[in-house]
Amino acid sequence: MVQVPLKDYSYANARVRAMSGRLLEPYVYKELLEAPDYNQALAVLENTEYGPDIEHFMLEGARPTTIDRAFNRNLVRTFSKIKEFFVGRPEELVKALLSRWDPYNLKTILRGMRALVPKAEISRNLVPIGAIDLVTLEEIIGQPDLRASIDAMVVLGREWPIPYGRAIMAHLAQYLHEHDLSILELALDRFHYQELGKILEGGDADTALVREVMVMEVDAVNIATLMRICGLELKDVRIEGYFVPGGTIADAGEFAKIMSLGQPEQVYERLSHRMPYKDALLNAWKAFEERGESVFEDEMQKHIIRTCLKMSKDPLGVGVIIEYMWRKYLEITNLRIIVRGKSIGLIESQIRKEMVLFGEEQRGG
Repeated sequence: MVQVPLKDYSYANARVRAMSGRLLEPYVYKELLEAPDYNQALAVLENTEYGPDIEHFMLEGARPTTIDRAFNRNLVRTFSKIKEFFVGRPEELVKALLSRWDPYNLKTILRGMRALVPKAEISRNLVPIGAIDLVTLEEIIGQPDLRASIDAMVVLGREWPIPYGRAIMAHLAQYLHEHDLSILELALDRFHYQELGKILEGGDADTALVREVMVMEVDAVNIATLMRICGLELKDVRIEGYFVPGGTIADAGEFAKIMSLGQPEQVYERLSHRMPYKDALLNAWKAFEERGESVFEDEMQKHIIRTCLKMSKDPLGVGVIIEYMWRKYLEITNLRIIVRGKSIGLIESQIRKEMVLFGEEQRGG
């Protein structure tokens, strides 16, 4: 694979634009949504670039979980190809963008092992495109129980580019005392963004763009946490254990002040005036009573997608890579929704309602 020299995005961006041309056209979504049943929808997909990935797993059957594996395989192969385009600082920035999947995969394993989900099912939900490869992740999954998987993360994690094992070890005693998995999940998030912040120090425009993505991700975590814990009586709790530095909220003190407001409506009001996400927060608040705090995480993810889809203003900068990555992620997210919907017999209007930004930001939509 040809690699581009330091600070030169022209070759890589040309390759990424070619890859963008393979994103699904609107007529494919129309055919998928109008397909009379699940099998017909799969037949449409088999004639797209996802066909080889679906065929790869077809011996396991045509279940939605199998198609999920096909989508993951396509995503991993596509994003791994982008990493190979670069050397030097551009490579560091691309790896920083993809590193978000490492804590995602570790948290997926923790949740799956706690819930006694079959190991094969946990593996299907992994997206190994960060620094932690699939072989290592499956070694963690292969442990006999949750505690053994945590111990494996501690041991193996010392050697990873971001040594998550250190974060888990620092909070293991608290977790074993309280048996609250969010202790380890927040520890992973805090350590991830702390280390990522060090990588993204500097003033060049491309670094600033990747740092902007990081700030939005941190804010999404903190907003979801605040809406989850506000109003709870938390005794003998260190607030910094809930706060993830690196976002719009300046420090643990400011985080504590917002949390101390107590009632969800007051916390929402403070956030909507304090943070640059007024529309996303408003949409979340409208659905809060029905869907709970998870709606804030969902609306923030939509905001991140919308923002990243507008980052390719410089044709020779990393924004072209960011926009493509999020378009590809959005495409696969919507394909999962369509496949799942068809598998349980939802009609077209019901599926469209569940799709993310469909017809708003989808290419050509």
